[in-house]
Amino acid sequence: MSMELTLPNQLGYELIARDTIAAFARRLGMPMDRIDDMKTALCEACINAMEHGNLLNPNLRVQILCHVDDDRFVIEVYDQGLRPFVPPPTPLSIVDKLTGMGSLRGMGLLLISQLSDESGFVPRDEAGNCFRFTFQRSGAAHVCR
Repeated sequence: MSMELTLPNQLGYELIARDTIAAFARRLGMPMDRIDDMKTALCEACINAMEHGNLLNPNLRVQILCHVDDDRFVIEVYDQGLRPFVPPPTPLSIVDKLTGMGSLRGMGLLLISQLSDESGFVPRDEAGNCFRFTFQRSGAAHVCR
């Protein structure tokens, strides 16, 4: 089962995606605490795509693909990539950032990694960035890393 959304590259539209994916997940029986995690992760990923990938260009779009199988819920967020993602040489932890060792910007990816079961950028042959994160559908409790 899958679902696809395409959003204007304008802050605020991530809330529409959040509510749509949450309704889809509820319909499929995901637990509410995991749906809340999914909503937060999706908003962060969409905002990153709009701000960092598409550079807030209103003529671009953000696409969200959601694939669901027996084991997991997979969400992919695509931007049109005016700026490709380049990972920092040594990313700081949330604790490091909160103690002043670096900018508080960039905490979205760290937050998503803590809320989801898997997350990361996916290489693409075409322009743009794809960020994928997954949530297990089983009854196993999520453990923060």
